[in-house]
Amino acid sequence: MKQLFLWVVFLMVCSGIAQENFKIYYQETADGFLVVADNKEYAPVSAELNLKIANLTSSQGDKKIFVIPAQSKAYPITELTVIDRKKPIKFGFATTYNFGDHELKTYDQDYAYNLPFGTGETFWLTQGYNGSISHANEYALDFKMPIGTKIYAAREGIVVDVEESFSKRCTDQSCAKYNNYITIYHPDGTFAEYTHIKKGGAKVEVGDAISKGQFIGYSGDVGWATGPHLHFIVYTQQIKSMKTIPTKFRIGEGKEAVQLQEKEQYTRAY
Repeated sequence: MKQLFLWVVFLMVCSGIAQENFKIYYQETADGFLVVADNKEYAPVSAELNLKIANLTSSQGDKKIFVIPAQSKAYPITELTVIDRKKPIKFGFATTYNFGDHELKTYDQDYAYNLPFGTGETFWLTQGYNGSISHANEYALDFKMPIGTKIYAAREGIVVDVEESFSKRCTDQSCAKYNNYITIYHPDGTFAEYTHIKKGGAKVEVGDAISKGQFIGYSGDVGWATGPHLHFIVYTQQIKSMKTIPTKFRIGEGKEAVQLQEKEQYTRAY
């Protein structure tokens, strides 16, 4: 008996991921359908899949969250099997997705980061964790530095996102959409974002493997900023939320890594 087949797709694309770099689709099988994903990004992508099915069962049961590895093609998500071939079939889904491993529980909390500027250079930390200006409930650091200061990677990883097209700056949150930045994915599943770089100031591209201490771009005064500085955060990323995390840096000649304090000067010795 001929089956009734209905196919509907609703896509919600989260920031940072170009639609052509990630997609969920299906392949027909002998018993129904296989739902798969292509992830062309250089970091894992987590997707929430809300199936709308009738006369089909999912091999994943009620599971909705799936993590698709970086640079994967036709990655299997769930297999849908027809229950009764004599009855109509309905099949569609809605999905939301974003960078990162939604299931990430642990990461390297004691990693010793490099200060994100040149060896021998000294800069003020004008705003630290939970700062009163713009860091409320956020583990973020602001290093005051002139426009055009060279920025160096605080940790090794791979570049997953670059925005360097903006030049506008203002002192209220409405200008956050004009932030220029470089985002690097770390081996432990965390991300670092280097924000307010100058227009055209990125010297790396998406997909570049970055070593610790590598020159990556130039600081600026772009987006939501009260003056020239580098905004630095490390975070974990879930589908609908980002969580900044505290970091420790090697400072002075000591080998021990410490959390930085607001209104202090720091010199990179390594």
